[in-house]
Amino acid sequence: MTAEDIRDIINSEIIAEPDINNVFGLDLTKCLIEPTKQKYKNANGSIDVYELWTVLEETEDGNGYKIYFDEETKMFGLAINSDKDELIDIGIYGTFLQTLYSM
Repeated sequence: MTAEDIRDIINSEIIAEPDINNVFGLDLTKCLIEPTKQKYKNANGSIDVYELWTVLEETEDGNGYKIYFDEETKMFGLAINSDKDELIDIGIYGTFLQTLYSM
């Protein structure tokens, strides 16, 4: 799977949104980022590390929620940055919009 494939999935979903500049107070034109593979840890404290595609950052400083895409399950989920600057997976929510609404 490529970054372009993931962008296509997201774009096909947000077409349904009447105002992508203001989805729950977020400007998607600023929050959506180029899908980038990054290392994540599970919130349950396990030491396992796995790669997911980061597709959205809630805030420019990186301290807000992140939305990722898991190419194995073909679903999106939420993550946060830990105090150790590690990405922590806090759960899969389904589609991009379901995940966005879960923030």
